[in-house]
Amino acid sequence: MHVAAGAAALVAVSALALPHGASAVAGAEADCSARSDSRVRAMTDTGIGLTSSLGLAAGRYALPADPAPTQLVVLFHGHGNDSCGWRKHLQDIAAKGAVAVAMDYTGQRDTPSENYGWFVREGAADSIAAAQHFIAAYPSITKVIAVGISMGGNSSGLAVASPDAVRADGTPLFDYWVDIEGVNNLIEEYLIARGVAPVNAGGAVAQAEIEEENGGSLETAPAAYAEITNVRRAADMKGLKGVVLVHGVDDGLVPTNQSREMNEALTAVGVPTHQYTVVLRGGAEAGTTLTAIPGGPLFSAAGQPPYVSPFAGHGWEGSETHMVIKTGFAQLYSLMEGTAFTPGETVVPGT
Repeated sequence: MHVAAGAAALVAVSALALPHGASAVAGAEADCSARSDSRVRAMTDTGIGLTSSLGLAAGRYALPADPAPTQLVVLFHGHGNDSCGWRKHLQDIAAKGAVAVAMDYTGQRDTPSENYGWFVREGAADSIAAAQHFIAAYPSITKVIAVGISMGGNSSGLAVASPDAVRADGTPLFDYWVDIEGVNNLIEEYLIARGVAPVNAGGAVAQAEIEEENGGSLETAPAAYAEITNVRRAADMKGLKGVVLVHGVDDGLVPTNQSREMNEALTAVGVPTHQYTVVLRGGAEAGTTLTAIPGGPLFSAAGQPPYVSPFAGHGWEGSETHMVIKTGFAQLYSLMEGTAFTPGETVVPGT
C-alpha cells in the first residue's frame, strides 16, 4: 500500500452516512498535501521499508528530540481515514517525548469519498510490525500505548489481543490501550450497517467493506466476524496493565453501549479499566450524533436552523476540540506523564 502523500479523502462515510465537519477535513487534507512539517515522516520516504505479517506496510511517524525515548504511542485511524488524520497528534506526542506512529492499513483503496475498506486485521498486523520496529530501533522504550478511535478501536483491540503482539523477550508488546469511541462489537456494527443499507448509501458501503474483510456475510462466515469482535477477545488482552475507554452519550456512529460491553468483558478477565462517559459537547463541535437522525428532519420541517445536539457525539480523530477526543488524549498524556492507572468510572460533564 502507498503512503498517502497527496490530498487524502478523509470524509468518513459511516453506517449512518453522517460525515464529519468539512472544515476539519479540508484542513487535514491541506496539511498532508503540503507535508510542510518534516517532523512527521512517511515510512517509505525514510527507507524503513516496513514489512508486516501481511506484506509491505506504510504510515507516518514522528520522533522526539530525546535520542533515547522511553515511550512509544501507536495510533489506529478510524473508518474512511488514513494516517494523515493523525498528523497534528503525531507531532504533539513527539513533542512530549515519545515516538509516535500511525499506519495506513494494508489493503485500503483511495476513492473519491474515502479511503475504502474495513481492513482491521491488516491494521493490527501493520501496527504490530511498526511497534516492534521502533522498539528494536530504540531499546530505551519501556512503555507502549495503543490508541484507537472508532474503527481504529476495532483494529487496536485486535492488535493488543494478537498472539504476535510480543517483544523480543516474549513479554506483551502493549502496556496500555486507550479506546476512544471504539467499534468493540463488530457484529453489532455490521448489523446496523446492513439494516440501513437498503435506504442509505453509507450503510451499503460499510456493509460491503465489512463483508470483504470477513469473506462474506455474518451468516456465511460467523467465525470470521467473531474473530474480529473485540468483546469476544477480552481473554486475549490479559497482558494489558490498564485500558481507558471513552465514549460520548450521543454517539451517532458507534453505539455507546459498545464501550460498556468492552469494559464488562475486560473486567471479567481481570484487566483493569477506567471508563469515561462524556455528556455535553462543551461548546465544541458535537460530532455525529444519534439525536440528529430524528432532530435534523424535525428542525428542517419546522423551518428552524440546522439541529445541533448539546450532547457529545462521535468525533473525528484529527480534532483537537471535540470533547470525546480531548478526553481520550488527556488520559493518554496522563499515562505518558507516569500517572498511576486507577480503575474506575468517570462522568465528564463536558461543560
